[in-house]
Amino acid sequence: MTNYILDDCDLSDLFDTNKKSISFSEDPKKHIPEFGSMIYTVWDNNEKFIYVGISGIGQSPNTPLLKRNPRSRIFQHQSGRRSGDQFCVYVHDYFVIPELLKSNSYQPSRGYLDRLTKEYIQKKLRYIFLCFQTEDSVRTVRNLENKIKSGIFDLKPFFSNCPFS
Repeated sequence: MTNYILDDCDLSDLFDTNKKSISFSEDPKKHIPEFGSMIYTVWDNNEKFIYVGISGIGQSPNTPLLKRNPRSRIFQHQSGRRSGDQFCVYVHDYFVIPELLKSNSYQPSRGYLDRLTKEYIQKKLRYIFLCFQTEDSVRTVRNLENKIKSGIFDLKPFFSNCPFS
């Protein structure tokens, strides 16, 4: 495996699909610390790199370290609710809708598409994370995320190639 060192941070674990990744169906409280900032990669069951994201960045750049909740974004993603969550919108648009079109089985009902998105995320996607518990962790994870999205390791997440990402 290639070493993924960036800005003096060893990100190798984020890209090592041989390491135990975490299903979105699992409780993040069992894996993710209570505070800090986090960068995470999302993979499908075929080890395709889908997404890179960050969490625990607080409401403002000056949010105190102990008030930064790295679990919040994972809870948001695993809910499948598309409103306010771009990751869920992408999963819905690029994975759920094509499955619906193939099956030709869509029956409109309230919340149905969010339930399908949640089911897809929880059954077919996994994540790997690194948490930073330093005062400058917000800046650190934002910088790392932007560089990874740009393909710095010659490995771009699938959603970075989508329009409007």
